[in-house]
Amino acid sequence: MLGAMILVRTGLSAFLAAFIVPLSGAAPFFDPGVPVHGTAVNAGGAGGVARGLLIRAGEGEWVVFDQDLLRPALWFRTEKGQPPVSPDLMAQSSWDEPTRKAGVKLPAPARKGEVLAPAVPGVGTGLESILKDPRPLFGKDPGRGGLEGSGRVFLGYHFAGQTGVLGYRCGEVTVREWYEAGGGVLRRHLSAGPGAELRFVLAAADGGLEVGSNHAGLKIAEEGGMRVARLAASDRERRVTLSYGASGGGTGKTAAVPAAYPLRWKETVDTRITAASRSGPGWAMDRIGLPAANPWGRRMRPADLVFLSPERAAVVTFEGDVWRLDLSGDRCRWTRIAAGLCEPLSIEQVGGVVQVFTRNGIIRLRDLNGDGETDFYENHSSLILQTAGTRGYPLDMEVDGEGNTWCSVGGIATDDRSIHNRAPDNPHSGAILKIAADGRSIETVASHAREPFFARDPENGWIAMSDQQGNWVPSSGSFPVVPGSGFGYGGKDGGGVSPPAVWIPHEQDTSSASPLWVRGSAFKAWEGGLLNLSYGTSRLFLVRHAEGWPAKQGSVIPLGIETGLPLLHARIHPGDGSIWLAGFRIYDSAAPELEGIGRLRPADGALAAATDARVVKEGVVLHFDRPLDPASVTPDAVQAKEWQYRRSGGYGSPRLKRDGSQGTDPVATGGTFLSKDGRSVFIHVPGLKATMQLEIAHRFHAKGAKPETRPVFFTVDDPPAAEWPRLGFDTPRFDPSLVAVRGTMPAGSKPSAELGRELSQRYGCIACHSIDGRREGHSGPTWKGLYGSERRFTKGASRTADDAYLKEAILEPAKSIVEGYALGMGSYAGVLEEPELQSILLYIRSLK
Repeated sequence: MLGAMILVRTGLSAFLAAFIVPLSGAAPFFDPGVPVHGTAVNAGGAGGVARGLLIRAGEGEWVVFDQDLLRPALWFRTEKGQPPVSPDLMAQSSWDEPTRKAGVKLPAPARKGEVLAPAVPGVGTGLESILKDPRPLFGKDPGRGGLEGSGRVFLGYHFAGQTGVLGYRCGEVTVREWYEAGGGVLRRHLSAGPGAELRFVLAAADGGLEVGSNHAGLKIAEEGGMRVARLAASDRERRVTLSYGASGGGTGKTAAVPAAYPLRWKETVDTRITAASRSGPGWAMDRIGLPAANPWGRRMRPADLVFLSPERAAVVTFEGDVWRLDLSGDRCRWTRIAAGLCEPLSIEQVGGVVQVFTRNGIIRLRDLNGDGETDFYENHSSLILQTAGTRGYPLDMEVDGEGNTWCSVGGIATDDRSIHNRAPDNPHSGAILKIAADGRSIETVASHAREPFFARDPENGWIAMSDQQGNWVPSSGSFPVVPGSGFGYGGKDGGGVSPPAVWIPHEQDTSSASPLWVRGSAFKAWEGGLLNLSYGTSRLFLVRHAEGWPAKQGSVIPLGIETGLPLLHARIHPGDGSIWLAGFRIYDSAAPELEGIGRLRPADGALAAATDARVVKEGVVLHFDRPLDPASVTPDAVQAKEWQYRRSGGYGSPRLKRDGSQGTDPVATGGTFLSKDGRSVFIHVPGLKATMQLEIAHRFHAKGAKPETRPVFFTVDDPPAAEWPRLGFDTPRFDPSLVAVRGTMPAGSKPSAELGRELSQRYGCIACHSIDGRREGHSGPTWKGLYGSERRFTKGASRTADDAYLKEAILEPAKSIVEGYALGMGSYAGVLEEPELQSILLYIRSLK
């Protein structure tokens, strides 16, 4: 798929590809060579664990450690080859089938386990500190953050061979903890530094495992209705062992903390870069070969990458691996440097130290012995209140010049039944947050977004957020963010919903991902703009915000770059200024590729799309990076229309005319004027009014270039009067006789199945509805064999899928939800003209 030659090396030896572990289900999600895995867990009687660490304690022996409450919650066993927990998080669920979506349940242990501690703080210095959970409640969501406010904090963990060693601090005392299990006994080893007496919660006093210890300074007694192990104060290190399932602690003293850091992943994988796998006027995209075949059978679903130098990057995958990528010409060398992280989607670096945003918080990967591999997984900050809801993804992250971390968390709420459009209980869900450089304090910058990806302008600190069409979000858009911004998801207005600078029609971008401020890239014409990435359509857009911040109007320019990738993140190469793109697909996307990394660079020729667009009181100005053919700049080369959106709890919004009816309003345009340098065009729009969405479609082009209709979209608020000399124009003279409405579809156009096929691709229908009968990877029913079939609904009787039903499903998708599906489609009312709607119906009828 990638056109990449892959070699595996150990030192100077090369392995043949035949000896590499295949990916066809042979390798388990939970890598047996990794002793600690992050995962949320439903621990049954021990409660829900939002930030769980699944620790291998022996062959088929597992401990669930609650990172937030600093307690071992559960001990359980598995049969050989059995996964430790049910694959219910998204990364786990899609491991064997890449497009299989997860539900809303937390993973459950494979077998019933033994409760090791109730859902209270697992360690404290006094009885009061362990009697109850001191953290605030947020509705029914068990994801509540850590105990930092009471002086207890999780420090991180390291791997010592097949042993995972945890570290945390209680007051001034640092504790290390690790486990061994076998023969029906779990041994919990503890090493506490010098300091005060500590209490460790064991279980409820009225039941649970028998527990013994091997140290006279560790007394087990009942306190406050619980069994508690009290470790006496000391001015020296205290090493003790608690044995669960046995009355004695076994023979011998507790060993020293395992601290070996041997190189774990010695092999490297070489791939090649395929030049110009896609290209167009002024651009080319190279494909970076992924180490899809590797000795550990790991899937390679890149979520994000960060450059450590011009020759080196770090790549994080959704399955929780981090790889170092060394670049040399058209070759790439991949080295695995970390593993076991929980659903990371973003990566950064701070002074050369790699930092990853996971469900378990902000983790820094420390290389303590200089061999290039992670030795200590440092909990830089877990102040983020990570929801236990499965859709509460740790979405985006940036680090500023002062070392502060900015990050965002998904806002879609889930429970044990379905996805809801209500505001989440957890105040950090749907928020953009700022964490201080030392990781010890956090502030909410903006709130109540649906799926907030964002970018900070490195020059002025402006933050722009993308959000995705859905409940309470009528369409995708680019939203300026200032402290206190609220975006209305769940019906929360927070004193007024912060509007976008520009909306993006959902046929262009169904799901926006992480935007990128274009600063210092090789695409000089885009400088200062915002590159909007579409996960849903795999396209790139250039957003230009109006002057001032927060901008109240702006433009979005489809660049005509079809990457073929389900885009999530982009980075600018610090050397050549190329733009690197990364992403993978599980949810609906029209991208043909499941995953990939691309390198976008300038190529021969000039860019066909505009590179700037702005609205002024008299009309709009489009700028290009090349002189245009004056013969193409005519009034008849322009078509314009406008529409409004309605924010509601419904999924998306129909297009609305100014009178509130469904549809679009035609917009009259007048003369077109070429700038002095021939690179800009002014389009006269007399009587221009404020509008949520203005579409200007044009056919301007350079000499010898192919004439194509290219749309540019604007949101208009209160544009300034044009400063003609500054814009590069002589003062234009407007001719009223040129003002006219120029239609978007020729009168009398006849519907056809071929036009319907084209429209289904243009509007992204095939991202959600397959045309070959497949359901996997699609959130809507297949179109193959749909026409004439009987449809059963979640509410109400069944119905035949005839023209009337299909038309209703397209224009009013919330009216009847097919059994086995949830609403995930916005209305196309007002989007499709009648011949277009009939063409789509004809296309569906043809898919027998």
